[in-house]
Amino acid sequence: MIPMALTTFRVFLLLTSFPETGKHLTRLVKAALDWWSGKKIAVIGPTASGKDSFLARLQNQEIPRTHSNSTMGEIVKSFPVKLALSTRQVIDITCNGVINIGGETDYRDDPSGWLAVCRDADVVFYMMTVNDLAQKKFLKGRRIRQDLDWLLSAMPHLKPGALIHILINKIDLEIESHTDYRALGEELTQELAALDRTVRSVLHPYEASYTGATLISMKNKQIYTRAINLVFRAVYSAFHETVKRRKAG
Repeated sequence: MIPMALTTFRVFLLLTSFPETGKHLTRLVKAALDWWSGKKIAVIGPTASGKDSFLARLQNQEIPRTHSNSTMGEIVKSFPVKLALSTRQVIDITCNGVINIGGETDYRDDPSGWLAVCRDADVVFYMMTVNDLAQKKFLKGRRIRQDLDWLLSAMPHLKPGALIHILINKIDLEIESHTDYRALGEELTQELAALDRTVRSVLHPYEASYTGATLISMKNKQIYTRAINLVFRAVYSAFHETVKRRKAG
């Protein structure tokens, strides 16, 4: 048992030290920063998973107090992303644009819905919550799994080389509802491994486009900053490994 005096952020750091949750801790080199500069991203996922808050965080804005449904898609042409690699080093990356759309299934399946949002994106961020993970909504017939099936059907229509990363939001709420953090970490490790296996299986033969899943909090700024750093590293790392495999093949 770990003392209750630990902050939510410090518990998050503990959780990311577990084998599955910490697997994205790779060095972010200059090549990664060059690669991310000018990239176009799309943000999709169920309603209230945190898409609007993610857009706000990326632009260094305060997160919205109330949820608003982006039925027709919200487009931001260009914005800077600040990554705090350490207390002394902050790096600016510029994304060309982002498109966000509502999370209801009718938006997903409409021709002008999710596919229109994702078609030209270099990186597609799929948002879900840690509650979705705990309730295993990635299993067959449930909402997250249905979205993964949709992603498989969309892959042939996306930009060649497009990458997909899953953001698992609201980890702060999960931490605050637990006292045995080691048990929570072990539970999350198992759940993340199960999600990872499912995603790779569902996306076959496009599983190389999947760059992993990262626990994150849009509400807790410290957790967000740490997590988005891991996300940017993970996406570039997956891209780099794919390039190496293609050259080797």
